[in-house]
Amino acid sequence: MTARAMPGVEVEKSARAGCVVFVLRGELDVCTAADGLSPLTALAAARTWIIVDLTKLAFMDCYSLGKIMAVCAQARRAGGDLVLASPQPIVLRLLVLCDVASHGLVFTSVDEAVSGAWSAPAALVMSGAAGSTAASLARSGIVSSALFRGGTAMRHARMLTGLITAASRKRHEEAGTH
Repeated sequence: MTARAMPGVEVEKSARAGCVVFVLRGELDVCTAADGLSPLTALAAARTWIIVDLTKLAFMDCYSLGKIMAVCAQARRAGGDLVLASPQPIVLRLLVLCDVASHGLVFTSVDEAVSGAWSAPAALVMSGAAGSTAASLARSGIVSSALFRGGTAMRHARMLTGLITAASRKRHEEAGTH
């Protein structure tokens, strides 16, 4: 099943090994997150094991990541879970900067997420078999190696999220007054 949410993001849903896999295509941002992630929200309350395949997602902003993390929390409260798989470098950069990758939520592929999502952390992007990912990100310039030390990444991510939220509110307020 493919659902067209809004221009910018498409969601494709399938089942695999007791999990529901959502493939996100396009760009997920403040304008497309609500509609693009609504199928995830509906399943999260139903004690479902969800894998979000990011292979074809070209962009994701902090607002959208916040919405995905809220769906993850909802799924966990209901007795299920949500993990992310196969992020593109630009999306992986956001996941690293926001410290999502080091918390057992990001896998290098859907296969690893299916086989290890709710058992062992060996398939995580930031540890185990793919432990060199952080170093390769730093070498490639995608993420500064300084961001991996001293909590700097979380401080920057919180500041950026606050700025984006404030800008979004201002845009909505201005749109409502004209």
